[in-house]
Amino acid sequence: MAVEYELQQVEPDITLASLTGQLNMGSRPMDFEHDVKQRIEDGSRKMVLDLRGLTFIDSAGVGMVAACAKVMSKAGGKLLVVSAGGKVNQMFELTRLNKVIGVYPDLPSAYAAFGPSTAAPGHF
Repeated sequence: MAVEYELQQVEPDITLASLTGQLNMGSRPMDFEHDVKQRIEDGSRKMVLDLRGLTFIDSAGVGMVAACAKVMSKAGGKLLVVSAGGKVNQMFELTRLNKVIGVYPDLPSAYAAFGPSTAAPGHF
């Protein structure tokens, strides 16, 4: 099953990227990475990757998340991850990416991590 994703602006300064399916080598992670990097180039500086809909992520998917976080950091922004746990969290722990990128259990926690001025009440 290929990864499906949707990018949307949930606040003037927060982009939400929701992913479902499997984020692996054969599931177009490069398309997603390109779209995320384009958003960053267009000025997005706060982004949440909602991975709760993923059933699987491999090293290519983890690498894509790391690459997006690096681009965001270089642009002076912050990329956070929401994950429901399971195999996705295991991959973040195994690769220690959870030590570099904030991983949160739900959207309200991730939004709050950006600071008090960013709460997207309609997108919990």
